[in-house]
Amino acid sequence: MSKKIQNDDFSQISEKWIRILNKIDSEEKTPGDFGTGDLLHRSEIHTVMAIGDNPGINVTNLSENLGISKSAISQMIKKLERKKLIEKFIEPENKKEIRLFLSPKGKIAYLGHEQHHAKIFAKMHSKMSSLESSELKLILRFLSAVEETFDECEKERI
Repeated sequence: MSKKIQNDDFSQISEKWIRILNKIDSEEKTPGDFGTGDLLHRSEIHTVMAIGDNPGINVTNLSENLGISKSAISQMIKKLERKKLIEKFIEPENKKEIRLFLSPKGKIAYLGHEQHHAKIFAKMHSKMSSLESSELKLILRFLSAVEETFDECEKERI
């Protein structure tokens, strides 16, 4: 029979988790250059990624895809246009319909961000490749419990 989690064990896990969240938060707030010479904030590069994953996406669908308002998307589009990362095309049949595409420079940022994630994934894989299948399943259970907790807390705020 396995021993249940002790309060001290839970405190250590919680403290480690908070340190990880703080490091992620710090990383997310720091703009990065993904190969274009521009420093892009997380919201900017994730918008570039969403457009790159969905060429020709319209403002409404991009707003839904990213979970942010259409006015926020409109502001983001202006920023990304000024940085020459995206291009807008107006539908000939419907002059109000704007389609978004990555510019050549935007494609460089898109690929640079993918490479950034690939490097992180490779580092994590090398650190975790020696784990047993049962250990990986335990980690997945832990992460699922954390995600469920965050989901429940968010629902309670509503």
